[in-house]
Amino acid sequence: MLKKLKFELNEENILKYILFILLLFLGLIIISPSTHEAQITLATTLFFITLFLLHKKTELVKLVIIFFGIIISLRYFWWRTFNTLNLDEGLLNATFSILLYLAELYSITILLLGSFISLRLLEREPIPVEKREDYPTVDVFIPTYNEPPEIVITTALAAASMDYPQEKFKVYILDDGGTAQKLNDPDPDRRRENYERAMQLKKFVEDYNGNIYYLTRERNLHAKAGNINEALKKTNGDLVLILDCDHVPAEDFLKRTVGFFNRYPKLFLVQTPHSFYNPDPIEKNLGIFKIVPSEADMFYKHIQKGLDFWSASFFCGSAAILRRKYLNEVGGIQGTTITEDAETALELHSRGYDSAYYARPMIYGLQPETFSAFIVQRTRWAQGMIQIFLLKNPLLKKGLRWYQKLSYLNANIFWFFGFARFIFLIAPVLYPILGAKIYNASLEDAMVYAIPHFIFSVMVSYYLYSKVRWNFFSEIYEAIQSIFILPAIVSVILSPRKPTFKVTPKGENLEEEFLTPFYKPVYILFHIIVISFFFSVYRWINFPDERGTVLVVLSWQIFNFFILGLGISILLEKPQRRKAFRIPSNDEAFVFTENHTFSGRVRDISLTGIWIETDQDITEYLKLIRDNHIKVMIKDLDNIAFYLDAKVVNANSKNIRAQFLKTNELVNIAKLVKVVYADSSRWEIFREELTMGPIRTSIFLTKLFFKTFSKSYTVATKEFLKEMKQIDYKSLLYNMVNLPFKYIKTLFSQFYFKYLKEIKVKNN
Repeated sequence: MLKKLKFELNEENILKYILFILLLFLGLIIISPSTHEAQITLATTLFFITLFLLHKKTELVKLVIIFFGIIISLRYFWWRTFNTLNLDEGLLNATFSILLYLAELYSITILLLGSFISLRLLEREPIPVEKREDYPTVDVFIPTYNEPPEIVITTALAAASMDYPQEKFKVYILDDGGTAQKLNDPDPDRRRENYERAMQLKKFVEDYNGNIYYLTRERNLHAKAGNINEALKKTNGDLVLILDCDHVPAEDFLKRTVGFFNRYPKLFLVQTPHSFYNPDPIEKNLGIFKIVPSEADMFYKHIQKGLDFWSASFFCGSAAILRRKYLNEVGGIQGTTITEDAETALELHSRGYDSAYYARPMIYGLQPETFSAFIVQRTRWAQGMIQIFLLKNPLLKKGLRWYQKLSYLNANIFWFFGFARFIFLIAPVLYPILGAKIYNASLEDAMVYAIPHFIFSVMVSYYLYSKVRWNFFSEIYEAIQSIFILPAIVSVILSPRKPTFKVTPKGENLEEEFLTPFYKPVYILFHIIVISFFFSVYRWINFPDERGTVLVVLSWQIFNFFILGLGISILLEKPQRRKAFRIPSNDEAFVFTENHTFSGRVRDISLTGIWIETDQDITEYLKLIRDNHIKVMIKDLDNIAFYLDAKVVNANSKNIRAQFLKTNELVNIAKLVKVVYADSSRWEIFREELTMGPIRTSIFLTKLFFKTFSKSYTVATKEFLKEMKQIDYKSLLYNMVNLPFKYIKTLFSQFYFKYLKEIKVKNN
């Protein structure tokens, strides 16, 4: 398939001529002048054709719907460019008019690039390896820094249990928390913590006494990239599987992926999806986990398949195998940016090597549990991708084919959404409050051009992504993130080499509900939107000739009101007491107490506990069972029984819920890890595809708003008022008045000393 794809895409001249003709035809449609009646007729006709085709899932229909969407959106943007910019009525109007235009230009660009990537999704089947001697050797790297040891141990045990010839692979824990630098930390508390953690990991490796090894280094140079590159020097496997320390692999991971490398000699990467068994903080705090498609689904179930068709699927840092030979050619994992994974793939693609994306989820990991950890992760991704755009711009990268350039461009500039979404949040308050006329159009103009553009954007999005991202959820995720990552985006634009790698906190245990410290910007912006409503009403009453504009602005304000209201709900962190997440089961089990034995079925199981439904009524034994120690017998994947010590935490007439004790032997813990994680098909429950149309999604989000907002807003208001009372307003006013003078004084001192230094140099 890869050869066939390569052959098709190598007919570049023919493809370029076809694209040129299509673009020329499209351009003529877009720039053709028309009356409002003709534009409405065009939009209405295409709308009803699209509505008729919306549920027909074929490649041809997809092309037609994308083409219709592009026509309507680009005709809107052509009109928007030459008819709506207000550059003649003062600096305020001109500035914000240009900013809003640039935000829309970004959105249109992302729409076009997303449509290009969605033209064809490549589905791959595994390539079996027939002979044992044909299996390549594999080094499994598990980089870790400061994560809890139990998380690392779980991943290492699962990796060591993979179904692969034992002599052909080794598992390495790459401990950057146990370096000489960390073990000699000047802070005695941190030094002790680092030492204890390192010793715990070393003891685990010694006790396991198998194909798991412990590696560390002298200094923590170049973060994760440096850690992996140091390990590359000390190992020699043909392939390298990289797993984040919380990404637990299924037993079939290697057997389903290594065959690609045997088939395709120029292949440098096989990337697989990242799947998560816990909700991200937005899913958790809104209570929508397993109700709404996961945020990661759009990338791993759709975009990566599209990138793979264009030979541009890239390395995502984990759940990926790389060919060592080609990795060594570029000096290992790259470290110019803080998204070392995508940067490494860019370098290898530019050398003419290929990548593949195999879409079966075979690792299960942890998402950030708190909103603050979520922002740390997304800020790193945003800064790293923008670094690649600025320092290694794919459009200028030699060796990349044109379709690879466009694919990487999409991945890079997507992260400028922080700018666009923030502009979209503040734009509708500028007119009612400040009187800024930043969108020079009448209500009729908006109905003819803007509304059809919005409707077609929603319809195309629904057709392409309905199984992986419901309408308006991107707006929620991106709008709330934008408030916090915009300063980071500005920072990296000003200083592209300044950002440093920050580890995403994982394994946090949320015992109680609390308001995240990040709430204030969202809370304040929400109230600015509320205040702007009253200004809009004032303008509606006092300026009748502006009512068309007011109506458009009010619609926009209402949309942002719901987005920011849900944002306040997102920032009230809900408890998450379970440290491990349970999977359903129907395996046979036996429970042994001091004097009795009960048979039953496992209903769910995790690394920390088990729920067993007994075959018989145990009501008369409850006093002997509750809060007491028991022994549980279950079977491993080879159908061999093993035993685990546990303590009953709850029991009734037919059910026993127990927590596993830490006294269990390592060999049995390893079997438990295999029972929970080894069978990738067991996790289908977490991958169910859920769909919902735009209207139903709007109703769902409205209900969600009214369900979650009241409590969250009350908590946020109490906290905000409490913080306002604690402010020393006299000191604040004094600092505000003196800040400009301090700044001028600092600048004067810098220039004065620089001048003295220059005079001294001249005199010498």
